[in-house]
Amino acid sequence: MATVLVVAGLAGAATSLLQTVLPAAVASFANSAGSWCLVAWLLARPAGSAPRGAAVAVLALVALVAGYYAVAHLRGFSVSPGSVGFWLVAAATVGPVLGVGAVWSRRARGWRRVLGALVLPGLLVAEAAYGLALLRASTSTGYWATEGLVGVGLGVALVAERTTARARRRVAAVFAESDNPGWPGTRRLR
Repeated sequence: MATVLVVAGLAGAATSLLQTVLPAAVASFANSAGSWCLVAWLLARPAGSAPRGAAVAVLALVALVAGYYAVAHLRGFSVSPGSVGFWLVAAATVGPVLGVGAVWSRRARGWRRVLGALVLPGLLVAEAAYGLALLRASTSTGYWATEGLVGVGLGVALVAERTTARARRRVAAVFAESDNPGWPGTRRLR
């Protein structure tokens, strides 16, 4: 858990610093929930169980908040207790869902694996839609469109990861059985 605190705390600190130095086209990366969700998801994914993944994601999101606001304070920006409280409530609310989804995307089977695999991509696509709909006047639409595409691509890749392995096994089994002349539906070529 110490690794989670350090990595997430440093990532939160980095987003505070990056907000003022990134070019406008990608500045939203340092000021979006998607990047923080990605960090928490990556840290929670190796967890051995869904409850542990939930705890890791919550801890990671709290450390991201702490790192961000600590650096903001050190840089001379005022830190609103209301903003800190809002993001801590968000961490406690979103963290468990994100963490369980991360673990399920790796360890679960069936519908849980698919559902888990779609949690982070769903968050990225939803934030991209929000950015495109409501933030386009003040931020780069290219960033939000890219985030949406990354979300869709990640969702497809995570769902296909398991589906593809299963499909390969089924195809291999069909071909293995088709070599058997007694297998129904098989015709021997002359």
